[in-house]
Amino acid sequence: MRDKRLYTYREAADYLAISEAVFRTTVAPHCRKLNPVPGRVVWAREDLDAWVDGLLGISRHTITAPALPVNPLDRFVT
Repeated sequence: MRDKRLYTYREAADYLAISEAVFRTTVAPHCRKLNPVPGRVVWAREDLDAWVDGLLGISRHTITAPALPVNPLDRFVT
């Protein structure tokens, strides 16, 4: 199951080794709720892993947009 990217309530709870009730009340509110098809709710493995990393105090690297070039004339604008 570890190679999957999207998990249902039950699968996400199993992945985290917690009960489905604990997942719904403790984890789900902190993760993105995805609806790939109408009537189906899933969670991304990366969000579940990020939640665990937060418990462990591990910061995750995020992808950021490249910085815009600095306009040297901006320093004259107040």
